[in-house]
Amino acid sequence: MSRKKTQKQIVFILETQRITEVAMQAVIDYLQLTATPTSEEAHAIIDRVLTEHGCESPEGYVVAGGEESCEPHEIGSGVLKDYEPIVIDIFPRSKFTGYFADMSRTVCIGTAPPRLRKMYNTVLDAQELAIAMVAPGVVCSDIQNAVEKLFVKRGFETSGKGKEFAYAEGFVHGIGHGVGTSIHEEPRIGTDTTGILEEGDVITIEPGLYYKDIGGVRLEDMLLVTADGYKNLTNFVKRLEV
Repeated sequence: MSRKKTQKQIVFILETQRITEVAMQAVIDYLQLTATPTSEEAHAIIDRVLTEHGCESPEGYVVAGGEESCEPHEIGSGVLKDYEPIVIDIFPRSKFTGYFADMSRTVCIGTAPPRLRKMYNTVLDAQELAIAMVAPGVVCSDIQNAVEKLFVKRGFETSGKGKEFAYAEGFVHGIGHGVGTSIHEEPRIGTDTTGILEEGDVITIEPGLYYKDIGGVRLEDMLLVTADGYKNLTNFVKRLEV
């Protein structure tokens, strides 16, 4: 069965992505303007924005800071502190079309510590490397392997046995996945996958690094695989310090 999205389906996904971006900006505005922001209030803001725009989030969302952000699926709780990473991952579904979108950003309130900035810049470089590889016929595991090698070269090792993920620290998850009427569809882009990208796939590219003593950094864009490469469907700034 072909995974290729029709033009109508792509429009539906784009509509949901634009709403995702509105919710992301609302959370970042809240972090900038509030003396003592919390994950719970950020969650409430996301709920309000999504509801106002005809979306819901049946799979939840993430606004996790500090040590909590080292667990990729931790939804977050409590005060979001200055000078620590805050991972924001929003993946809503339109109530009208049934199509999902997906985007992550990592921000820091105030000046980021040097190690956090190094992590962020490395993840950003890894994402740019992975995105540049996207094209029909590319083996999914080749993208994952290229990112893993970049992280090791930059001094970010992956180690330990994780509970939910294969490893406890470092680059613990796959680089991406398909998006459509489910939040996780084929193709799965990871080390243990042999799938091949096809024209018409809508996928995420979301490298991340996670360490218990500092937290996590994840950046995620959603892309359309085109005949000659890709089109980035995400239109939102990547900036660490807010």
